[in-house]
Amino acid sequence: MIKSASLLSLLLLLVAAAHAFVTPKNTVAFRSALSASDGGEEGTAAAAFVPLDETAEEATDKELEMAESFGRGAAKAKRGKRKSGQAGAAAANIKERKASATLAPEEVYYEGPPAITETIAPTISILTVVGIIPAAAAWARQAWVRYKITTRRIRVTSGIGGKDMAEIVYPDIVEIRTARRLFGDGDLVAFLRDGAKFEMRNIPEFKEAMEFILNQVDPDVAAEYRQKGDVTKA
Repeated sequence: MIKSASLLSLLLLLVAAAHAFVTPKNTVAFRSALSASDGGEEGTAAAAFVPLDETAEEATDKELEMAESFGRGAAKAKRGKRKSGQAGAAAANIKERKASATLAPEEVYYEGPPAITETIAPTISILTVVGIIPAAAAWARQAWVRYKITTRRIRVTSGIGGKDMAEIVYPDIVEIRTARRLFGDGDLVAFLRDGAKFEMRNIPEFKEAMEFILNQVDPDVAAEYRQKGDVTKA
């Protein structure tokens, strides 16, 4: 009787081990209880297999993934808010400057053609055959090109009847470069925020005109120009 109980217990142990090896995802709990009888005989062994609940494990994994995704989303949202906040502040600053320039009454500093001095050299060159074309171009500019410099904007009209017009406002200027000419006039190139360039040639009374323009642009742009903007300075 004792040998039969021992063989039965050994057989149950082998079956439990084989089942645990075939299904590694399940946790096997083996419990045995031997109770001694009055005659000194051992009781039979009882074994039970308790598999782990896979549904609970999957739910836990999903909760962890959801928590991690919330963390990543929050970090991205914070970075997005910082970037949008910086861009929004810059845009608001530009809008504020444009609004202040619009509300202030516009005053005209200069309105007229380019400096007449641009016609001197081409006119003298008429004595030669090749000088006729430059002289004609210079006098055509005097007839058709008009500059207008105000406290709000700079405008250049050209073409027959002034049909072509280019205009900029001071808050759009990010850099200014100039070159002085003889007889007190000069050329200006303004670099804008969108990457475009705005050019004016032979501005009359150039020094005074530049002081007026620098008083209208952003202080940082004016400070940078005074350091390295005039390319004719030694």
